[in-house]
Amino acid sequence: MTWFNKLLPSLAVGVALCSAPIARAEEKPTKPQSTEERLDVVEVKQGDAVVKGDIPGSFRIPGSEVSLRLYGFAELNWIHAFNNDNTDEDYATFAPYLPLEDSVQAERGGRDYFTARTSRIGLEAGMPTKYGVMSVKLEGDFSNEPRRGNTSTYGAPQNVYTQLLSNSYGFRLRHAYGKFGGLLVGQTWSTFMDVDNLPETVDFNGPVGSTFIRQPQIRYSYGTLKAGTFTAALENSVTYMLGPDGTLEASASRMPDLVLRWDRGFGFGGLSFRAMTQELRLKSGDLDVTKRGYGVAASGTVKTGAVGFLTFGATAGTGIGRYMYYVEGAAYDAAEDEIVLENAVGGYVGYQLKASDVLRFNFAYGIVYELDSDYTDLAEQEGFDGSDPDLANARYGVNQIVQQAHAGFFYSPVPATDFGLEGIYGARETLSGRKGSEFRLNFLARFYVN
Repeated sequence: MTWFNKLLPSLAVGVALCSAPIARAEEKPTKPQSTEERLDVVEVKQGDAVVKGDIPGSFRIPGSEVSLRLYGFAELNWIHAFNNDNTDEDYATFAPYLPLEDSVQAERGGRDYFTARTSRIGLEAGMPTKYGVMSVKLEGDFSNEPRRGNTSTYGAPQNVYTQLLSNSYGFRLRHAYGKFGGLLVGQTWSTFMDVDNLPETVDFNGPVGSTFIRQPQIRYSYGTLKAGTFTAALENSVTYMLGPDGTLEASASRMPDLVLRWDRGFGFGGLSFRAMTQELRLKSGDLDVTKRGYGVAASGTVKTGAVGFLTFGATAGTGIGRYMYYVEGAAYDAAEDEIVLENAVGGYVGYQLKASDVLRFNFAYGIVYELDSDYTDLAEQEGFDGSDPDLANARYGVNQIVQQAHAGFFYSPVPATDFGLEGIYGARETLSGRKGSEFRLNFLARFYVN
């Protein structure tokens, strides 16, 4: 032991003994606080204290009436595609654009990949007003390929570059709105979409035949005790239609889309009915043609005892376009100088069985069917019916039918966790009779924040 190590304890004791008298010498007698002064101190401390907020899982910002909630989850998806690799279009299941049989993409079987891009973060705030609680929601995920701005995992060198080193995906806006007194302004799920009555799936996209869209809107809802809730909304009108050769043409609509909705809960579950209309307009130089599209939808939930429930939905429309997952909506007929509208119907059904507090099984099936119309006649005449000799181009032809089935489960061994496994089968057939199908497994691990 060195001389410094021997001396160190003695120095410590000396410093302690020397500092104690000095500290006592510096202390000065204080005047006792009055009761009023003590109450003032308590009030200040209470104003600075962090207390439970009015929103579940929130806290109140000290010195204000604003309740704040931070939420989200970290999520990993492990996907194995046994055949027909569709990930140049979407990392999740997307049956409408499945590669056609005998194509190069269809032969890319056995694909396996991981992604954490579906991880999510959100912020919710609320404060009381004379019109009720004013709430704000901001939410996003990372499902955005930074170099191409899409959801693909291959198809271009940029998709591969992203995954070579950092797998850094861009933040993507999901929800951004404020609401109070029945009024909602901002971006969220379309009023035409019934989020509450959709089947739960491990797959990010879920079954076809429903509505799956978020967009900016102005919405007003009026709730009643017995007659349900009535809602009207003006929503973003940006959409597209197919041009003369099957290419995409942006719609130049002059007004927002209109959506009307009714919801009501019952003892057996709940029901929802919706209707929408949108202007489809092609404007370029001297060309200026317009048609109006329409759509209707119904959905609901039926309880099947204490451990399960059934969800269902049906959607139909003429020129419904993006409001049905998934159809194109309309095309321009150059010979007739008019827009022809697509007629399509779709539906889904799902069932959840809650085996225990930690285990639930889910089953879902969805379908979209194209009805004969001037739109399908034009597709066949112009060759965008899937008959193109080049299978890479035929892949984007109009479908006659698209189907998708899901079967899986979620296991939650501890609070704030979900582990899921699901098998997904998808199939399509174009107007020309060409087919494509896929089968994949999707494992999910999700860890919640609040």
